[in-house]
Amino acid sequence: MAEIKFSPEERDAICRKVQLYFQEELEQEIGQFDAGFLLDFFA
Repeated sequence: MAEIKFSPEERDAICRKVQLYFQEELEQEIGQFDAGFLLDFFA
């Protein structure tokens, strides 16, 4: 499977969106590091 690459700006934006999703939909706090780790897992 091909690896997905993100620019640093894209990565930061996606991580912020992941954090916002966790906060609004799951009522859970997730840090920048954890959001980045989750992104790496799926990408």
